[in-house]
Amino acid sequence: MGRVTIRLDDLPLRDDLRGLTPYGAPQAPLPVGLNVNENTHPVPREVADDILDAIGRALGEINRYPDREFRELREGFAEYLRHGLVADQIWAANGSNEVLQHVLQAFGGPGRRAFGFAPTYSMYPLLTRATGAEWVSGSRGADYTVDAVSAVDQIAAADPDIVFLCAPNNPTGTPMSLEVIEAAYEATRGIVLVDEAYFEFAPRTAPSALSLLPGRERLLVSRTMSKAFAFAGARLGYLAADPAVVDAL
Repeated sequence: MGRVTIRLDDLPLRDDLRGLTPYGAPQAPLPVGLNVNENTHPVPREVADDILDAIGRALGEINRYPDREFRELREGFAEYLRHGLVADQIWAANGSNEVLQHVLQAFGGPGRRAFGFAPTYSMYPLLTRATGAEWVSGSRGADYTVDAVSAVDQIAAADPDIVFLCAPNNPTGTPMSLEVIEAAYEATRGIVLVDEAYFEFAPRTAPSALSLLPGRERLLVSRTMSKAFAFAGARLGYLAADPAVVDAL
């Protein structure tokens, strides 16, 4: 059992997936895994005890399907993010990668195009291609920044359906100003997703793209519990956007 008897290309794969190799990343039982940016500190004991208590209570109804709207979770995220957000503006999934995949499934797909400024998070092009869309890489300056003029020019040339802006950027840690995000939004007809997975590591005075959400129905802001909150094993990511976008997802 488990022995490989055929090659991937012997399977009835989609044509655009032929010739690719399975995604993988190094895994090792090390105290510090810089390649995945895990929090090196475990969840505090008090928090772990509260989680165990909640799991114990939930087991009493584990035979039932959960609330498909997961309102309590979405309300909690809305309260944490502030900016006047409500549960109807929040979406959550199994890690922010699945949130990004949902966005690509709803607004990308065959015949559509996604764009980002390289170097940036390596999963953007992988998720884009997996959903049948085309990935286009833009460029950054020598210091890995992107200014408003360059952003507008590159986005206009690519004419993407989805723009990914990582702020702070992974892997360079480079911030992105609200001016650049606003310029990128105005330069495209499509979705603009600001990935704030590392926002909790930015200076306390750093502004969030959440402040730009009012009046911008094509703007989405994603976050994760995997990094600052030491919750990577739980696989929980989330997003804030217009309620219509949440309905689409």
